Amino acid sequence: MAYTEFFSLKEHEIIDRENPQHVRTPVDQCKEFLIPGIHFMHFIYKSAQKEEVVFKSKESYISMVFCQKIDCTYINQETNTAFAEIYRNEHSLVFISNQETKIKWDGDAGAEVFIINLTIDYFERFIPQNHPLHQVFVSSVYENTPAVLGEYALQVSPRMLTLLYDIVQCEQKQYYKRLFIKAKVIELLMLQLEQFENAGERAAVELPDNIHVEKMYRARDIITSNIGNSCSILDLAQQIGTNDCYLKKHFKQVFGTTVYGYLQKERMEKSRVLLLEGEKKISEIARLAGYKHASHFTTAFKKYFGYLPNKIKVFLLPFLSQPEMIALMESPFFATA
Repeated sequence: MAYTEFFSLKEHEIIDRENPQHVRTPVDQCKEFLIPGIHFMHFIYKSAQKEEVVFKSKESYISMVFCQKIDCTYINQETNTAFAEIYRNEHSLVFISNQETKIKWDGDAGAEVFIINLTIDYFERFIPQNHPLHQVFVSSVYENTPAVLGEYALQVSPRMLTLLYDIVQCEQKQYYKRLFIKAKVIELLMLQLEQFENAGERAAVELPDNIHVEKMYRARDIITSNIGNSCSILDLAQQIGTNDCYLKKHFKQVFGTTVYGYLQKERMEKSRVLLLEGEKKISEIARLAGYKHASHFTTAFKKYFGYLPNKIKVFLLPFLSQPEMIALMESPFFATA
């Protein structure tokens, strides 16, 4: 969501706050950053939630929406029609007009939502005119009609999650914090635009019917309920009444990743939460995540997130020393930002 400050913030200003009073939804935790052109919000729900909020923005803007264990539905209040649906562990780009909008959330315990709002001028700097989403964007702005820019939401990648948590955990101050957030948001937008551009292959894939989609969701629930004591693919297939080949094929069609890839993601995300809570030793967290040896867990965690488990609460290196950041700083994207 966006507020008056988002459109009136002066150059070099930054707003950094936790659990702001203007957030009326029953979230357990909310972190917010605002810099010129960019509004970042991170919501955490410790218990399962079903809720909705209605708002009206002063001006139109673009929302980069990333959902973790939660479904988001955007509804145009004037027409009472849903114009964007973003399901668990998906992301999308949404055009929000200055009309009244309702957002409905349906999430599991531990659900998180990351929303990065960009002013129209700021977003326009980065989307190429030949990009598949450009025409939808232009039409939405011209007609002032709320819309999702892509035909469907896409899977949130591990790299996207890492960048999102980097923003949340940023320890820089003032000028350097603005620079840090700006660089991370631009990289996130680059990953989104690139993924949407390459999404045509997915449209050609034949999706399974509803019965088998339901089975894949049952398989997912079994995985998430048994992270520390996972079964084999063959056992998992038998539990949902199918065979291992069919499970592997259709699980990837439904969730955009392999059974093992999904299990690994759940293990890493659960471990991240436990590490941030700081109440358990790494060896115990490794066991809860299904690793017999803490060293194997440490290796897997570093490969997934890019840093060691015991470094999760500290800023490892100045971001300019990161190769991907150097490349970004030298790119035309950053030069025109």
